[in-house]
Amino acid sequence: MYHDAWWDSELQPARQSWCRPSDRSHRRSGSRPRELSHNHLDLRTARIAIFALTFISTLTIRVWGISKHFWLLGDQIRDWTVALGAFTDLPLVGPATHVGGYTFGPAFYWILWAIRVVIGPWYQNMPHAGGIGQAILQSAADTLLLAAIWHRTRSVWMALTAVVVLATAAYDLCLAALVWNPVLGSTLAKAATALVLLDWPRKSATRVALTAALAWIAVHAYTGAIFVAVSVFAALLVEPFVQGDRRVTARNAWIIAAVVAVLQLPYLAYQLSHRFSTSAMGAVTGSLRQIVTFSALPEFSKSVSGYASAFAFIEGGPWRTNVLAWVLLASAVVVAIRYRRDPTLLAMTLLPQAAAVIGYALFLDDLDHYYYLSLMPASVLTILLAVTPPPSYRLAPALGIALLVGAVALVPARVRFAATMHRLPEYGLLVEASRKIVSMGQPMREIVTEFALPKTSDPEYVYKILGGRIDPASPWIGVITQTGEVRYRKVEG
Repeated sequence: MYHDAWWDSELQPARQSWCRPSDRSHRRSGSRPRELSHNHLDLRTARIAIFALTFISTLTIRVWGISKHFWLLGDQIRDWTVALGAFTDLPLVGPATHVGGYTFGPAFYWILWAIRVVIGPWYQNMPHAGGIGQAILQSAADTLLLAAIWHRTRSVWMALTAVVVLATAAYDLCLAALVWNPVLGSTLAKAATALVLLDWPRKSATRVALTAALAWIAVHAYTGAIFVAVSVFAALLVEPFVQGDRRVTARNAWIIAAVVAVLQLPYLAYQLSHRFSTSAMGAVTGSLRQIVTFSALPEFSKSVSGYASAFAFIEGGPWRTNVLAWVLLASAVVVAIRYRRDPTLLAMTLLPQAAAVIGYALFLDDLDHYYYLSLMPASVLTILLAVTPPPSYRLAPALGIALLVGAVALVPARVRFAATMHRLPEYGLLVEASRKIVSMGQPMREIVTEFALPKTSDPEYVYKILGGRIDPASPWIGVITQTGEVRYRKVEG
């Protein structure tokens, strides 16, 4: 199904033709190698162009207008404030979760801090710089996934269709350029999935370690990525096991265990410093405790319906039809049968979805749609693998092109729907008005707006990042109008 020299796959027939006796004169004269060399160069150029276009187009659609509508709420203010500090001041665990506790490790803050150092200075360290940085990582992961699917399926059309469907999904698109750990977790999980499908870990133990580390760092960023991480670990073990290579299987198992142990050292240090007084995921452990003690039962029906609803919303918006869930189920059956001899592919498509259904059945709380962001590459690829015939089928390229055209036709409606969610249209007004207030050189008692902001937002946050100072003794209050102008009100006494 795949070949290690995937980059040169189209060249294989030409290479085989060199070995025919009738071609010896051409080989002696050098005409055929020169022709092949030109073809090789053209193919490499075309591939590079496709990868570059994928990265640039997905990045553009994600960050378009971000300086005007960045979603600046409480979580973004909290996390960007942490990133603005020194590296030595970063916490040893991840962000707090809405169900209590925090994520298992500090990778999210480390990566966000690096984004602030590299991208931040270009945008005066404004919060939307963090969103641009996360969008860059997301588009890089998309490009890597494109290469991986192309390599695995031998179909550039399927690879392009998958990336178009994933990158323009309205709910994913509206969150992509956002300072938020679930987004980064799904990005890292997507990149780890791509490395496995690309057969990158096959080459060495070092690559196995790096792939495992990337998968577990995704869990650091967002605990919901655990299902993809476990599937990556399974893929690293199942292929050598099926091939009967017990030595490599054992080696990979030890590497995975060592990588996870090393990456959990910051968490261990945090727990030691706090005398193990806090739990990372209180709601999860509480649910498991109830199930283990038989005071509650797993909620499989809720888990199945939650996944079906999330898939329909994320990938089906703005239409959101439950038919998609049935299509996904039927596709999973087809993929399980058609690719039963490719355990690695099954591990990266069907296993994370099955693991999520089982895992969330053990979680006795409400399920939000964003819990499933990291599963979307597996689900979309499952459907595409089921509906696309093997490359040897004569009409396969035509069907692939038809799927791509259909996916592109849906993009405008999906982009319009994304523009209605998770945006703060007043963000641009806050930035421009804050710059005007800072230029006055006068400390403010406070800054208020004539327009309503979400309750977790802060009209003074951007002003302080730009160097403005809030002084309770100042007689001046800055008032930002609905048009972005600034009025100053003096408080007597």
